[in-house]
Amino acid sequence: MCVFDPGLPVAVLVVLTATVGAAGPGGTCGRMLKTLVHGASVVAPMPPNITGQWVSSRCEVRPGPQFTARSYTFTENLDFHNYQFFYADQHCASPLYTVTSRGAIILRQVSWLTRGGTEADYWLEDVSVTSHSQEVASYLSARVNATCPGFIASDHQWHNDVPYEVLSRQADRDCAVGLDFVLHELQLLRVEQRQDSRDGHVTEELFLGDIHTDRTQRLLYRPTSYQPPLVNVQLSYSNCSVCKVVQDADDRRPPVLPTRGESSLHLDGEWVSMRCEVRPEALFLTRHLSFYPANRTWEGWYAHYSDPSCRHATFSIHASGSFTRGARSALVEGGTEYIFQVTHMRVTPEDSDTTSLLNVFHGQGCGDGGTWQIGLEQDVTSTNGCVALGIALPHIEYELFKMERDMQDRLLLYIGQRPSDGTSPKNPAQRPTSYQTPLLQCLPSVDRHTPDIRTNMNDVNISRRCTFNSALVFLSCVVLYGFR
Repeated sequence: MCVFDPGLPVAVLVVLTATVGAAGPGGTCGRMLKTLVHGASVVAPMPPNITGQWVSSRCEVRPGPQFTARSYTFTENLDFHNYQFFYADQHCASPLYTVTSRGAIILRQVSWLTRGGTEADYWLEDVSVTSHSQEVASYLSARVNATCPGFIASDHQWHNDVPYEVLSRQADRDCAVGLDFVLHELQLLRVEQRQDSRDGHVTEELFLGDIHTDRTQRLLYRPTSYQPPLVNVQLSYSNCSVCKVVQDADDRRPPVLPTRGESSLHLDGEWVSMRCEVRPEALFLTRHLSFYPANRTWEGWYAHYSDPSCRHATFSIHASGSFTRGARSALVEGGTEYIFQVTHMRVTPEDSDTTSLLNVFHGQGCGDGGTWQIGLEQDVTSTNGCVALGIALPHIEYELFKMERDMQDRLLLYIGQRPSDGTSPKNPAQRPTSYQTPLLQCLPSVDRHTPDIRTNMNDVNISRRCTFNSALVFLSCVVLYGFR
């Protein structure tokens, strides 16, 4: 966690405009990345207008894992009526239960931590749960009674397809904790209006706050990043079959989403970000990854920015290493386990503030200290990473991957979500149970020469503890959440 020092000079937080060329190598994928991210027609109204109904456009995977779909409706006076549908499978075809919530949201100020977002407060009027099988009804009633003893009489049994109120403001009762239910995602939000360059169609997406990857921390966590966006039903694509199914559903008729054919996972080719990505603690970046299955190596280009539109570059990283494919995940249906090693790294500062801060580490383990210049890349492998960025080499991570196709039949690559607490998945127990924003395949195979990789399985530690009490304000808190 970063500790904000209110006495920090504002000038230290200002990041100067830099060129966009650091997003990765050129060629087809480099041009596609610039088109998708930097050339996209995106408007983010401030304050955001969230009036209307917003629904999931795909089956979502939450940490745990939990498979879910959402339907949220906000009135003009910002009352809400929301459904969260939970499932037993990765396709959201086998409903388990539905949580229905009603209340109100109050939009507050622009977020000081997550640029481009709006902070909000909310209160709940009532929450009810509807089970869709007798087995689930018995399980949930036992969980609720364990946290609210006596709430359910010993001679009473919940039934499936019947809503039971677990929170009521009028009755001054709150037993929703037994369901691990909170709506803290409403504390951070962003609306984006995006125009499709192909046909001019405008879609509107609602980004709500992220869910902590550790379920035990979920009740206390205040979001600093986002979940997959919800789509405004009035502006969704006509071919969004999932949107239409979720739109018409309720707690008595949970949506049964169409089953997707699984895409075979062949870790090959090049993949790029589809949008400016946001990670917890205000990290804005784009990714460009290449995989070389012949010798099981990979390389990636990560461009970091100071703004949610990825216009103002701060620094970029080129990392490379090797990977090993494991078994299909026994925990997360549809996922495949991998182990990744990071053995080489090069860093390029893209603005004057970052360059100055890198030069502070003269002789302290970050390339050739004191010689950093804007736009000039340095290899930091020989210094075992970069102290200024909190990165040590070599590094190993336990990963989770899956592939699927979107509405346009484009191939997407999902990579494990980074831990909310800033650590990295450096042992099997920390392997992700949910996914980041997907990458889009831009080339099906990589023809250029594969990188020269040194394989080293030694584990390392990456420190994410940082404070705003020194000159290393920016870099000490802008540390990678892993390398994918």
